[in-house]
Amino acid sequence: MANRRKAFNFRSGLQVDNDNFVINANGFVGIGTSVPEIYKLNVYGDTRTTGLTTTRDLYVSRNVEISGITTVGVLTASSIDIANGVNVSGALTAATLKLANGETVDNLIGFARTTFITDNGGVGFHTSSKLGISTTTSPGTSDPEFSVFGNANVTGIITATTFSGNVTGNVNSSGVSTFTELKVGTAITMSAGIITATTFSGNVTGNVTGNVNSSGVSTFTELEVGTAITMSAGIITATTFDGDLTGNLTGNVNASSGISTFTELEVGVASITNADVGIGTFNDLRIDKSSDASLVITSSTNSSVSIGESVSAGNSSAQLLYSPLTGRLDINNYDVGGVNINLHEGTGAGTTESFSVSYNNTKQFKVTYDGKVGINKGNDILEKALEVEGDMSISNNANISGILTVGQGGNTVTFGDGSSLPISASQNFNTSSGISTFNDFNVSNELTVSQDALFKSSVYIFGPKVGIGTTNGSEFKTGPDSLIMQANGSIWTDNGFYTAGKVIITNKADGSAYTDDDRIIPSSPIDYGALVPYVNYGDFQAECGGASFIANNLMLVPSIGVATVGFGTTNGLLIPQSFLPGGNRYLSKVGINTYYSRGLVDIGAASPTMNSYVIIPTLNQTDVNTVATLWETPANTGHPDSKKTTPDGVPGGALLYNATKDKIQVRNTASSFRNLSPVVAFATINGGSLVGTDGYNIGLSNSGNNANFTFSSALQSANYTVMVSSGSTTESYTVPESQKNTSGFRVSFSPSDADEQNYTVMILQI
Repeated sequence: MANRRKAFNFRSGLQVDNDNFVINANGFVGIGTSVPEIYKLNVYGDTRTTGLTTTRDLYVSRNVEISGITTVGVLTASSIDIANGVNVSGALTAATLKLANGETVDNLIGFARTTFITDNGGVGFHTSSKLGISTTTSPGTSDPEFSVFGNANVTGIITATTFSGNVTGNVNSSGVSTFTELKVGTAITMSAGIITATTFSGNVTGNVTGNVNSSGVSTFTELEVGTAITMSAGIITATTFDGDLTGNLTGNVNASSGISTFTELEVGVASITNADVGIGTFNDLRIDKSSDASLVITSSTNSSVSIGESVSAGNSSAQLLYSPLTGRLDINNYDVGGVNINLHEGTGAGTTESFSVSYNNTKQFKVTYDGKVGINKGNDILEKALEVEGDMSISNNANISGILTVGQGGNTVTFGDGSSLPISASQNFNTSSGISTFNDFNVSNELTVSQDALFKSSVYIFGPKVGIGTTNGSEFKTGPDSLIMQANGSIWTDNGFYTAGKVIITNKADGSAYTDDDRIIPSSPIDYGALVPYVNYGDFQAECGGASFIANNLMLVPSIGVATVGFGTTNGLLIPQSFLPGGNRYLSKVGINTYYSRGLVDIGAASPTMNSYVIIPTLNQTDVNTVATLWETPANTGHPDSKKTTPDGVPGGALLYNATKDKIQVRNTASSFRNLSPVVAFATINGGSLVGTDGYNIGLSNSGNNANFTFSSALQSANYTVMVSSGSTTESYTVPESQKNTSGFRVSFSPSDADEQNYTVMILQI
């Protein structure tokens, strides 16, 4: 059987004899025991292997005897007894090491391939090899005999003929120490006879090259910088200063020629910075001279003087500004206050002069100290409160509480008889000759003209006729009967236009309306004159290229409406007065592309050269559901108007286009629409279950032999037909009246169960 494949499967384990070889149900293997446990392999007895044994971890609770050579990567033991030698290729770790001569080595901290030799009773040791500390490689032939790779702390004295490298810490020498470069910390460097330091503290003897900068005090008996600057006894003497001066300046700055320039100069609490002058709390800015004094501000652009709390003409400041570009002087007040000029503000005696504005030394405007104002009066002495030389124009109202006299000499007109204006009832204007001309003439009550009045070029009034834009009545249109007013141009009214007669917009030259009936009505053999509807253009005609009504609601009613039951009380619009019992029951009719309407709405002619179709409102299914329930959903926008106009829900005959279903739908219930089709519901049933992708308006639940169908939207009546198709033939069933209602119907299968059937149903309702 050596060349045959074998496969054994023991669910509950395997046992050979009592304890020779056991595999229990947990997968534990026992050799020499019948109860293997804990370990996958349990061997009770000696184990021999002639090949290689590989294991991840090896644990030996007692002795390990090795007669040959043992190679160990890492060996850890509490103690090692070396009798014949141990070959360790990796690391050897032991608390104690017992040598072959019986000696014990403990506290072993290092090793060397060339061992250290101790003598003098173990006081010292020596080796003929080079020594390297804190390194993983042996020193090379070019390396020194002793190398420390890291820090070395020596509490005694280190003696060497030379030192090579950086020295950190204190260097104490009684002789001469020579360094190519010596650094003390990071602040001082000595190289080639030059000491470089960030700070110096103490006396410096010799020349100092570079900057001397100290956060404390640098003290020199005398300090010379080149040949230009000398500092001695607290005084700095220099031929010139260039740069910032920090600290107090003692002594005078005197330049007999040239300009002394300072980035910033402070004198007491005043400062001059970049040509800005700041003044503190002393005498501010004062110019004191025995002769004429002046303050001159010049600039190639704008020159200004700003006063106030804000800088550069802020909101709490004022400004005096001259602009050479415009040649104008502006006085600007940036705050909410005004500009006030006080004459004789002081207490001195003397005649107070006036405030005046002059041009070429001629006074154009003057205000005297006692309140008189003169305009263009020159140097005349003012006697009235207001005197104007020249024309005066007032664009709005003028209020005069006294007498107004217009004219010169004897040819004057006086308004008012001494009483206050407006003119008293006793005032009379009587002009027997001449023409009185008014630019605007306003009559608050009644205007009576004894003869014809002629308004040249704009208005014509003659007897009962009024013409606007014409000077005579011969231009009036002749078409309209008894035309009493004509306007040649547009007329605008901002409060509506009312008429009790016709409204005609016509393009006829004489202005007449359209009344002709151009049809040829046959009179033989029967006179159809009385039977043919009269072509009536109506009292509202618009003959134009196009007409638009921009409104929220457009209504056509035959007469005034009457109150009817609605949401509250609706006044009109629903029932015309003529439609009441006993009325003529005439309604409004709308005709499009026809001269008379053959029904309530008549879309007459159509044309294949244009889009000759009617577009009804289009909504998707979500919007259809919203519109259908708008009258009963107060939270939706538009509910109040919907409730007022359709208080009982969607009215019968309502049509719309459902874009989701691509169907024209008609009102189904007060809150739903259905397809405009006799098919009100259909479904396909496989194995007694509805096929979800092939059904409409129907649900199904089976109970034994009965299939119970329910409409998703109830029908208006139970007058409908159910078509049932099963297999390859189609049979029509009339479901008994007792098995159908507006909510659904029942189909019975006998003797089979309903949940085993495959069939289709279609419900028709006219």
